[in-house]
Amino acid sequence: MAVYKVRSGGNEYEVTVTDHAGGGATVSVDGQSFEVESVGPVVAPPAAASPPAATPSAAPPAPAAPAPAAGGSGSVTAPIPGVVTAVLVKAGDTVAAGQIVLKLEAMKMENDIATAAAGTVKAVHVSQGSEVSSGQLLVEVG
Repeated sequence: MAVYKVRSGGNEYEVTVTDHAGGGATVSVDGQSFEVESVGPVVAPPAAASPPAATPSAAPPAPAAPAPAAGGSGSVTAPIPGVVTAVLVKAGDTVAAGQIVLKLEAMKMENDIATAAAGTVKAVHVSQGSEVSSGQLLVEVG
């Protein structure tokens, strides 16, 4: 069973969908039930289309953008697991505190990863496409 809160014409409705073992489902909208059955495959909307109006009522909130990642004096660590999409510095570069040093994709969102300390980049331990774990050392600044 799935429960959704939807909005149509400025009004909110609660929709419950209960799948049946042999196929089909019961769809209830504010207590009024309808028996439905699938007549074909589900087709994903085009990429430019807006998201569907129905969203699960228990959906978690979108994650907040991570703060500058710093594991110690000048070390930049991954705040969350993900894939490095861009490395913006190299060894020898001078960086300011709060400067974005790389971009990390996590949960289909691109996150800016910044250094908390100013200094010179000693080493970059990842490259574009690297998969990283939470807490992994990414860049050393001295």
